[in-house]
Amino acid sequence: MKNILPSIICLFFIIKATAQESRKFFYATIQDEVSTVPNAHVINLNTKQGTFTNNNGEFRILAKVNDTLQISFVGYETKNFVVDVNHFGMQENYIQLKKVPIELDEVAIKKHNLLGHISSDTKHIKSEKEINAETLNLPFAGSRILTPAERRLHTATSSYGGIAIDPLLNWISGRIKKLKKFKAIEDREKRIENIRNNYHIVIEHEIKILKEDIDRFIYFAESADDFNTLYLNNEVAMITFLQKKSEEFKKLNPEKYN
Repeated sequence: MKNILPSIICLFFIIKATAQESRKFFYATIQDEVSTVPNAHVINLNTKQGTFTNNNGEFRILAKVNDTLQISFVGYETKNFVVDVNHFGMQENYIQLKKVPIELDEVAIKKHNLLGHISSDTKHIKSEKEINAETLNLPFAGSRILTPAERRLHTATSSYGGIAIDPLLNWISGRIKKLKKFKAIEDREKRIENIRNNYHIVIEHEIKILKEDIDRFIYFAESADDFNTLYLNNEVAMITFLQKKSEEFKKLNPEKYN
């Protein structure tokens, strides 16, 4: 019995140390004195992993006790928040940011003959027309900037005055079909990059896909027939879809996921 007791004590401390090293999701809400703060940047200084708050100021990030989270957002003081053991309990965690006062440059007020009544003062105010591409009626003013693939496709299918000969020749030669394929490839790469940037932590730590298989799994999920681009704007739907696809992916790779 005396020989067993030291072994039990040693095993207890080993298990305790291992538990302290493991990280789990820490949930919190960022707010100021008035409301929540969306799109605030949160980074775990110990792991160098980061995330952003959603439209409700909420976020989650892998952390453990004594990890330091750095929260920053334009117009607020950067705050370092140390994670405590109590933050993993049932209570809701709120982190408050303090706004930075903004000093405006000195403005010289010119003399005027305004009386303080809108009906009469508007007659004395001269409005200066804003000068930009739209007010100057320049071609394509206010249009969205096209991607390289979109620009090539637009050029190949557009005609400026007269008979549209170029689009006809491009169609006959098969160039338009080729450019549409380039556009489809570009769109797909954007979707895959979106999934990689926003869900790589979920894929690795919750869905349990091996790190070396993450890119292969994302391509597998995105190319599925039941993938819907609407999932990209709905976090719950996207995570549910990825969990479903992970089961199929693991069955196709039994040597790694048994």
